Amino acid sequence: MAFREIDEGGNRWARVPREAGAWLREIFLEDWTLKLIALFISVWLWFAVTGQRTPTTIRLRNVQLDFQLPNDMEISNDPRRDIDITVSGSSDALESLNRRELVARVDVSGYKPGDRVVQLTDKIIDLPSGIKVVKIEPNTVPLRLEPTVEREVEVEARREGDLPEGFELYNVSVAPARVRVRGPASHVNALQKAMTETIPVEGRRESFVIQQVAIDVPDQKLTVIDPVVNVRLEVGELRVEKSFGGVNVLANNSAQARPTQASLTLYGPKSVLEKLRPEDIQLVLEVDDDGGVRNMNLLLPQGIAGLVQLRSTRPTGFSIIK
Repeated sequence: MAFREIDEGGNRWARVPREAGAWLREIFLEDWTLKLIALFISVWLWFAVTGQRTPTTIRLRNVQLDFQLPNDMEISNDPRRDIDITVSGSSDALESLNRRELVARVDVSGYKPGDRVVQLTDKIIDLPSGIKVVKIEPNTVPLRLEPTVEREVEVEARREGDLPEGFELYNVSVAPARVRVRGPASHVNALQKAMTETIPVEGRRESFVIQQVAIDVPDQKLTVIDPVVNVRLEVGELRVEKSFGGVNVLANNSAQARPTQASLTLYGPKSVLEKLRPEDIQLVLEVDDDGGVRNMNLLLPQGIAGLVQLRSTRPTGFSIIK
């Protein structure tokens, strides 16, 4: 191997192999741009891999709360239905987390009825391996637990709109007249009646029936077990009162009534009463075995008997002559 000697002032300064000098120049001076790029890529990969393994903390907002209750108990207050959960884990694990499907399940099946404060722990949510719960906000939820009860309540038909002039609503009947509701005891007991959805009566001139009318109970804590009813609305001509004098009075057992005539005040459709005359009307007394009058009925021409009602008589009392 050839050597080069450098001698200044009689001193041997260095001996460097020629091949070694070429190798050093190649490392540090040649293709330095490519070497910088390779170095940058190596550093970036190192940070990327290290970053994926470094624990990261994130906050999951509005995670749904699901309370697991016994069959005979319900929540009667309005507790919050979502919480915020702070979790920690690797970036890979957190990125694979499906946040929309997260549900925090709180088991209160062992609690007794009453006002309770439920502690929320990391056991309420099932997370993938490598992720752990750091914090839950809030970490307590107040609940009011009550027994589930069921009872029947009366149904009332809700109406809107006005009938045409000269007409009125005679009667509203609902079938079934009562429906069953179920829910927390205090909510069920507070419900006095159940309303139907709104039934429009605008412009109606005759009776009509609406089937499968939904029951509308605003209290979301209550479940209507019988959710629909049928409603009949009787519409007819506007009714008025009219007095008739000299109406014959009879007893139903062929006995003689005293007095034999009376003045009656009747209530019914205006057009019907205007056509009615005193001789068309009879007042029939129902007589019991002791000769007393227990009831009074109108005897009217066929076709109008169900349209006219007896409001009052003068005199108010009658006697029977056996």
